[in-house]
Amino acid sequence: MIATLFLSFAFLLVIEMPVSFSLLISSVLSMALFSDIDLISIIVKMFRASSNFSQIAIPFFILAGGLMDNGGISRRLVKLASNMIGHLRGGLAHSSVIAAMFFAGLSGAAAADTAAVGSLLIPAMKEKGYGKDISTAVMATAGSIGIVIPPSIPMIILGVTAGISIGGLFMGGVIPGIMMGLSLMVVNYIYTKIRKLDPEPRASFKEIMHSLVDSFLALFTVVIIVGGIVAGIFTPTEASIIAAVYAFIIGFFVYKELKFKDLGPILVKTAITTGVVVLTIAAASSFGWILAAEQIPTQIANFLVSLTESRIVLLLLINLLFLVLGTFLDPSAIIIIVVPIIWPVVSALGVHPLHFGLMTIVNMAIGQCTPPVGIALFVASGISGAKLSEVLRVHMSYLGALVLVLLLVIFIPELSLTIPRLTGYI
Repeated sequence: MIATLFLSFAFLLVIEMPVSFSLLISSVLSMALFSDIDLISIIVKMFRASSNFSQIAIPFFILAGGLMDNGGISRRLVKLASNMIGHLRGGLAHSSVIAAMFFAGLSGAAAADTAAVGSLLIPAMKEKGYGKDISTAVMATAGSIGIVIPPSIPMIILGVTAGISIGGLFMGGVIPGIMMGLSLMVVNYIYTKIRKLDPEPRASFKEIMHSLVDSFLALFTVVIIVGGIVAGIFTPTEASIIAAVYAFIIGFFVYKELKFKDLGPILVKTAITTGVVVLTIAAASSFGWILAAEQIPTQIANFLVSLTESRIVLLLLINLLFLVLGTFLDPSAIIIIVVPIIWPVVSALGVHPLHFGLMTIVNMAIGQCTPPVGIALFVASGISGAKLSEVLRVHMSYLGALVLVLLLVIFIPELSLTIPRLTGYI
């Protein structure tokens, strides 16, 4: 059964079948051929997997990101970032990173982050001589930070799947997310120095203050989401709803850039994206159920433990596995299929749940911009008009910076645990 399960799944991926359908079809085929259990059991498993209350946060964070993008919030954040650091060497590329980090605290999704900020700054970088390669690489990698800085949809899925505190994951993502941004800015500086790209003119104090005031309400969204969760005023699920309502009020009544005609496309896009994510979760539950029934998690756990007795080496092997899977699988699928298999092994080694969770999320972020299936890379390439072959050499340097941050997160648990400890999640 397991051979049929994996071979059919791999074949369907090769012929570019969507991951959710690949998971579901391979599960049904294996059950139909090798089990006497009624196939209705798969439907029951899918229904239960997609009916978790915490998953309500997924559509609302997606909706909030769409409302913010169309309501002028992302444009104001980009302007603020440009005025703050645009005068430094590589300033326009730095602005892309800072703006992506700002927007990451609002959207919770790498694709939304990359599209919102990249549509504004990739053309600007190309015009200033950065080239398609740097423009695409910096935006793809910066956009991937969207799932590390809270709020984060993959964090919600991971929390639900592994039973890890979602609020704790949100808090733990702050330091790794900032480190990822700083690492990209170092690479920006090196490349712009090599190519002798001049910095932008320094913005005046008046311009900086004007953009700060203009974007204050946009930035306050982060305070509402994160501050409300930390203070215990509302849960991460409730925070997603509040973020969507707040984004609508600011975009429609204050900035007045959000129109009624925009709501239809935003809601449709939200529904489609949510459908894809939830269907993947549901389909992966049936796939995981078959693996569990065949004791595959136990066998993999025993195999990994047999390879080494070192906790660090085992964590490195697990992260290597995640990096490989991230080249062709969506984070949601990896989290739902692989984490339940790996987590018991890691837990037995005494690794803190939040440390493991943040390692996983940073790893998934790298997968979002890793060819051949990295969604952030595809979005950035679509905006810049660049082919993968044109950006790959430069892109690997930016990926290397993110991998270095991942190693630091693996070897230094306090990078993930300090803020959760200060905010009472540990």
